[in-house]
Amino acid sequence: MKKLKLILFFFGITAAVLAQDAGLQKIVLSPEHPNAGDEITLTYNAATGPLENAKYVNGVVYTFNDFKWIANDITLQPAGDKKWQTKMKLADKAAFITCVFKSDTLVDRGEKMPNAYMFEKEPGSYTGWGVLRSKPFADEVPNIVHDSAYIRDEVGLMWLNYELKYHPESRKKIIYYGLKLKQLVTGEDQVKLIKREVRFVLTDNNLDHTTQYNVQRSIGLLPVEANKVFIDSVQKVLLTKFPNGVLARDQEIRKIFMETAFDKKVKLYADFEKNFPQNSFEDVYTDFESLFYDKMFKAIAYGYIVNSKDYNYALNSVKNVSYTNLIDYHWHLVSIPFDRDREGTEKADIATLKKYADVIIAEMERREAYVPKMYAGKISLKEWQAQVIQFAAREYFTYAKLLEVTKEYDLEEKYLTKIKSFYGNKDAAYNEVYTRMLVRKGQTSEAKAYMALSVKENQVTPEILATLKEIYLKEGGAVAGFETYLQSLKSQSNIDDHKKKIIAELINKPIAGFELESSKGGKVKLADQKGKIVVLDFWAMWCGPCKNAMPGMQMAVTKYKEDPNVKFYFVDTQEYIKDFKAQTQAFIKEKGFDFTILYDGKNPKTGKFDEAYDKYSKAFQFSGIPEKMIIDQNGNLRWMSNGYFGSPSELVDEISIIVDHLKSENK
Repeated sequence: MKKLKLILFFFGITAAVLAQDAGLQKIVLSPEHPNAGDEITLTYNAATGPLENAKYVNGVVYTFNDFKWIANDITLQPAGDKKWQTKMKLADKAAFITCVFKSDTLVDRGEKMPNAYMFEKEPGSYTGWGVLRSKPFADEVPNIVHDSAYIRDEVGLMWLNYELKYHPESRKKIIYYGLKLKQLVTGEDQVKLIKREVRFVLTDNNLDHTTQYNVQRSIGLLPVEANKVFIDSVQKVLLTKFPNGVLARDQEIRKIFMETAFDKKVKLYADFEKNFPQNSFEDVYTDFESLFYDKMFKAIAYGYIVNSKDYNYALNSVKNVSYTNLIDYHWHLVSIPFDRDREGTEKADIATLKKYADVIIAEMERREAYVPKMYAGKISLKEWQAQVIQFAAREYFTYAKLLEVTKEYDLEEKYLTKIKSFYGNKDAAYNEVYTRMLVRKGQTSEAKAYMALSVKENQVTPEILATLKEIYLKEGGAVAGFETYLQSLKSQSNIDDHKKKIIAELINKPIAGFELESSKGGKVKLADQKGKIVVLDFWAMWCGPCKNAMPGMQMAVTKYKEDPNVKFYFVDTQEYIKDFKAQTQAFIKEKGFDFTILYDGKNPKTGKFDEAYDKYSKAFQFSGIPEKMIIDQNGNLRWMSNGYFGSPSELVDEISIIVDHLKSENK
């Protein structure tokens, strides 16, 4: 009893501010007082809430079970009078549950009072209720609490006080939560308290991984220099008692990460796998692991590729790496070389890329069946699967394009459909491939409708416009009427918003001249362009985004082709190969672009072919290409844009907005 009072004093606070937790419960359980492990009926009362008029309701139940969070999806059925019900089985050690209900984009998380229920007879019930609503632990619990539901640190400490009062056996489990809140509430280092509680926990020789890690985090609350001896002694005890435990694993990760000799790194990792098998550490995810584990593993996998062009290690490890590394594998081994091949930057073996992609994509899809440990308890399976599409859409899109090249059209359609909710009509490259798929299947009306929505979103390519025009003419439309038809598909509000944004980016600065060699013979001087609008596009043969932007730039060149007062110059800069001029000409010819190429001069300071680019990037503080600059009739720089954002139609509109505005200024 004396020990219990001591614990309560350690967590003790004076005011029992239970009034914060008063409110109307929206969930009712049947039986009324269930126990952990029971089959129950959960009833949700949507009246007066955001889901009051919902036609269907789904949700997620977050359970604090044996001091760990579990997230389970639920589907509710209408029960009359704006009530919804579902049957479920409580987890075997469920101490606390909280629910979030959803319908379309509407969400009911309970606002100030979460939709929660405590099973107070179970250890962890008061802890779950307290830490869920304590901001210092927001990154460690399900991120579902409305801002108005967060409680003061002293109130969070109060709930831990109740935990110890009714479940003193929880002391080792809540050590970190209590110590951190105690420091925050008092505003003082709790050195004596931390040392006492850590010593108490370490009397147990059978600490689970979570408690081991909480000891590490607890000594992390101590001022390091003044307590180095104690911290070292605690770490020594952890390593001695748990030689294959959490701290030992973290230290080994650090050792492998820091090792610079590749062969030694590989050997260390082989030993690491034997001593710390991954499936034995699914119950803990440390800060150190989150920072260094993936980087450690990638250094080995990519080391094999860089050192000996050995891709087998990476491909054979797909079942063991994190989902993040899977995405990274596909990006580096498939997407980058595939894109560079398609844009004409560097040839790739499509069959090899397909072989790599088949292995990685299959594992990516397998991972959709369970939540990875870094998100475990924080999101449900359905929430994870929704996030996966966002994480992996780019890689699935590359795979779909690969399947189109290899003429596996049924599979291509599967993956295009899989990511349609992510891209649908809002990405010009996706729209082009998706339209091509519909046309190939003979679904002309669907293709026409899809292209119309893409035009509305201003996310179309020259190929889409050509396909749309072809369908328009086949249906009896007149050639002269196509532009009017095209304009009718556009959103006037989108046009107005875009124009307003671009005009707001106008500047008016003097710009130094240039004199550069032209691909069409002779030299071009900026000083000779007075009275004309000049559009400059800095690019290079090695630059993928530069090349991706060229279809849009060709649309702009074509639009103003008959206007002698608008000039387009494509400045080939930062090239480093000897025959870059010949390669540039071959590329432009292959793609059918009608461009005047200017070759950037040799920089007298560096010897690199970036004289004009270097001068302008320093004067106007930009870096990277593509870089577009528009110079007005008076020789002043009026607009700049860095990078490419993916839509040819949007790009030509941007150029047109500025050019037409500058024309109107000169009238």
